[in-house]
Amino acid sequence: MRVRFSRSAGLPHGWPDILGLALRCPVPPSGQIDGRSDGRADILLATAGSGRLSRFAPTLHRYVPESPFTSFMPYRGLKGPVLLAAHPEPRAERLPARPDRFRASVTAEPWRLGLSWATPLGPWRRFATVELSPGVPFGDDERFDPLLNVPAGAENYDWTCRLREPSYSLARKPREELRAT
Repeated sequence: MRVRFSRSAGLPHGWPDILGLALRCPVPPSGQIDGRSDGRADILLATAGSGRLSRFAPTLHRYVPESPFTSFMPYRGLKGPVLLAAHPEPRAERLPARPDRFRASVTAEPWRLGLSWATPLGPWRRFATVELSPGVPFGDDERFDPLLNVPAGAENYDWTCRLREPSYSLARKPREELRAT
């Protein structure tokens, strides 16, 4: 698994920001659907409220909160819409929201997250635990793409693709090409 932690709005350090967490999970060949997967699933999450309605609202933080990181936009699951979330477990020390300091803190004390799923207004159901520790590679320069790298058994709704495609189309371009424009 690869991980990227980010400050989503790009506000100056020390200011509250929407915090992002990207998880790149390996997908076995049997998990490929219609040839779309290249062996990975990218799950992008951001800080949000923990209630049935507030889970759709991004929240600003100076430090990594104990509240969840959610997918905001649902995936189409086998039985309808599904949201994903990562619920941080308590730690002795607060995690800083600055990515370089975040990595150093995770090296000193691993960060455990409970991964959960829910229907849009349903309760969260934990299905896995992820531990970010010194051995977990951080993909700071990697591009994560939740439109192309969808978890096995899930699909993006057409409306989420239409909303996200312009920004991910731009993000897929090489950085050098973006600097030239």
